[in-house]
Amino acid sequence: MSEHYKVLARRYRPQLFREVVEQTHAISAIENAIKENRLGSAYLFYGPRGVGKTTIARILAKRVNCLNPQGVEPCNQCESCVEILNGSSLDVIEIDAASNRRIEDIRDLRENVKFKPIIGKKKVYIIDEVHMLTKESFNALLKTLEEPPEHVLFILATTEINKIPETILSRCQIFTFRKVPIVRLQKYLEEIAQKEKIQVEKDALFLIAKKGDGSVRDSLSFFEQIISYCDGKITAEKVRELTDSFSVDVMLTITQNLFRVSSSNELLKPIADIFNDGGDLERFIWEYLEFLRICILIHKGIKDKDLLGLIGEDIEKIHQFVATIPFEKLFTIFDEIYQLRSKSYFLRIKNTYEARILIEVTLLKIQDKLNKPTLDEIIHDINQISKLFEGQDISEEKLFKKENNNKIVKKDFSLEDEIQSKFLGTYITDENKIPKLPNF
Repeated sequence: MSEHYKVLARRYRPQLFREVVEQTHAISAIENAIKENRLGSAYLFYGPRGVGKTTIARILAKRVNCLNPQGVEPCNQCESCVEILNGSSLDVIEIDAASNRRIEDIRDLRENVKFKPIIGKKKVYIIDEVHMLTKESFNALLKTLEEPPEHVLFILATTEINKIPETILSRCQIFTFRKVPIVRLQKYLEEIAQKEKIQVEKDALFLIAKKGDGSVRDSLSFFEQIISYCDGKITAEKVRELTDSFSVDVMLTITQNLFRVSSSNELLKPIADIFNDGGDLERFIWEYLEFLRICILIHKGIKDKDLLGLIGEDIEKIHQFVATIPFEKLFTIFDEIYQLRSKSYFLRIKNTYEARILIEVTLLKIQDKLNKPTLDEIIHDINQISKLFEGQDISEEKLFKKENNNKIVKKDFSLEDEIQSKFLGTYITDENKIPKLPNF
């Protein structure tokens, strides 16, 4: 690797507004303000990590100081733009509030804003992670934000707007940055793969984008890790290996075994395998909960890849399975696993063996519940029994059985036997335990 190698996240960092992935609402507002010469004195960019807050702040800083602007875009060639690009500009000051959060740092800033820019029109202060400032620092910053010199532009960036005082927020124009959709991230990664001449499956790109969780920077960082890991064509299977995520096949196997009465050993075997391989059972609980959510959505006819977060092949596998399962039973499994997740969280279970115990017992409980008759089945069978006493014809299989070389003979009918065979464990053996109703 070259000594001057730049990681993908830095190499493909947008240098123009039109290169930014998504965030069109913020960019449109800023571009209109530039066109109409109505730029404010303080902006606050709020949103999750890696979605372009600092990137857009730098592009805006270049544009307001550009000596040869190209419409709403900076030229990226003049002296001011070049200095900002290489980080040597004295007119654009980037401050990391996480490490410069003391009141002394803000007092220095207040003193420095008095000096006019050297090359450009504005002295731009980009304060990243501004929510990390102390209460005293915010108070010191407030006066400057309220009455800043005409040559100063503040751009604040944060991931936690709730930690910023209202007095600060009221002095800023606030733009909310959103996570980038998976499909848009996938397309962006595909463009970069073509530029870098990297062979990669589309399903692999989808999984990388999903791993990025809406963050362009995180997606590019993981993409670079995958490139090094594969050392050749990138496949969906390789991505799964590196993420150490649980496959849809494992989830399907466990769910199918929940509906089989005699397969308790097969039901618990995948959990034992995960435990023996050193897998994260806490993570398994969460991923299984997500899998069940996908099953419920597919059962309701939803097949959108972006919404489900799965590749097409896996969606089809789940569709074939859920087509044979009543919706109510899927929701029963989801409800039990959600309770397991909540219990694990509140008990703060970190020990994998403790998690294994909880998972195994919960799965056995679900299996037992699923294989008991539902209320609809009980009502149906009671109606069938009622029809017998009313003299109505019901299905032959309920009245007759085959014996002696498949010769059909009539069954001896017993109401008690019928009820016990259908609703095992629901009858009361001790009459004294039957609750007495009050007299009205």
